[in-house]
Amino acid sequence: MGEIRHGRFTDLDAATVFGLARLRQEVFVVEQECAYPDLDDRDTDPETVHFWIGGENGIVACLRLLRDGAGWKIGRVCCAKAERGRGLSARLMAAAIGRAGPETTFALDAQTYAAGFYRRFGFVEDGPEFIEDGIAHVPMIRKGR
Repeated sequence: MGEIRHGRFTDLDAATVFGLARLRQEVFVVEQECAYPDLDDRDTDPETVHFWIGGENGIVACLRLLRDGAGWKIGRVCCAKAERGRGLSARLMAAAIGRAGPETTFALDAQTYAAGFYRRFGFVEDGPEFIEDGIAHVPMIRKGR
């Protein structure tokens, strides 16, 4: 499978932006049947870093790393349905955490069913479950060392 790539919005070419948007739309809007404004101003924020893995059919896994106060927030973690179970999201999580460094605090809002995946990277629940766009989520945090 392809190498992990990353860049800020201004570093991305049109094909990459399209591939990221298409994958997120396929997973979050179509597959999860959740109509919501996936593309937001956070994608273009100068500090946001997008991570992705490409495959034969374009981008197959991605996430974004957002500045969140003194730390970072991981979001929009997704993988194409046909590519799941191959460790792609785990590779992206490790790359994002590694880029910011182990001393960094990270937050994320996990879809509740996926909380176990994030626990593998040292995240713990940090508040009560909540519903966002009709899907149960739980806030999680990974404190820096």
